Amino acid sequence: MAQQLARESITKGPEETASVEPPAARRSREPLEDEVSGPPVSPECERRLAELATWCRDLEASPRCALPPSPEDSARLGEMLRGIWAASDALGPMGLLRNSPAQRRFQEVLGEYFWQSPIIHRCFAKPRGYAGDFLMMEDVYRNRPKGETTLGRWMDRWVLEEPGFVAVRNRRAKLETLLRDEWTSGARHVMNVASGSASELADVVPTNPFQEVTLLDQDQGALFAATTSLGRRMDPARVRTWSGSVFTLIRGKTSLVPGDQDFIYSIGLYDYLSPRFATALTARLWLNLAPGGLLAIGNFNGHNPMRRFIEAAMDWYLIYRDEPDMLGLAVGLPNVEEAEVWTDPTGCLHLLLARKRGARPAFGSPA
Repeated sequence: MAQQLARESITKGPEETASVEPPAARRSREPLEDEVSGPPVSPECERRLAELATWCRDLEASPRCALPPSPEDSARLGEMLRGIWAASDALGPMGLLRNSPAQRRFQEVLGEYFWQSPIIHRCFAKPRGYAGDFLMMEDVYRNRPKGETTLGRWMDRWVLEEPGFVAVRNRRAKLETLLRDEWTSGARHVMNVASGSASELADVVPTNPFQEVTLLDQDQGALFAATTSLGRRMDPARVRTWSGSVFTLIRGKTSLVPGDQDFIYSIGLYDYLSPRFATALTARLWLNLAPGGLLAIGNFNGHNPMRRFIEAAMDWYLIYRDEPDMLGLAVGLPNVEEAEVWTDPTGCLHLLLARKRGARPAFGSPA
């Protein structure tokens, strides 16, 4: 491909760019600028918070804390969390109100226990500026609990087996299958938008050598990790990168060539995009898709059972889309041959799979 993306300097490695609070850290109770008003925490909610805090203390002192979470303990923890949500008056149609009294009280009472999990605390502390950064995602993919304390390792094991994180691993496995299938059917140019470390691509390219890989991400550390990993498995000159905001992409302020990609996917970005920007980005990506190409877009749905927990304990808010919303992203796109929604086995997230009408060019040389 003659035209190349303009590269920004990618010099940052995966090391942190901001200090991280210790695992048991609590937020300051200084008034927050974006603190919202809301109903006071009800006596019933306070009772349930205290009940769960007692349960966590008992677990921490118990020999079973050194073992993987039992089905009984996981079920009991889930039941108590659901009881807290049911007793809270701060649940609105958009979820648990951020910086509401209910959210702050949850963190004050229970943060010291849940934040001993490196994964939960990393999402809350956001050392790279956002919750689901590429290092956190790599930990979810590896599925190997960490933690400096026994309770921290227990909490890590527990949260890694919660449906939302199982769904993330299921999605990665589905993407590997899609990448291999598209390569087999002739795809040779693939683009990953909000790529993170692109570990699924690094696992696929040794046996399915794409001619060119294009990675877009606003986190230069993620691009550094991705290019380092891919560069060990394919010719680094065939890896193109662009570091910048998705809004620049929507406005067409890149040197991307229309119709030059056989497979485009984005799995962690749409969870943060409003309907307006999601529609605009989809149209832009569709423009870059070649005839016969496949577009895959991922999004969590509103039935994710982890939703309240990630809002309360991780301060992590998403924009959820159900199956009709996903299919709606393909409405109005020209030359759609077919559009369907894949739902992972946990039921937590979807992939929109849209195929552009037309014949894919003959196989290019994989060399």
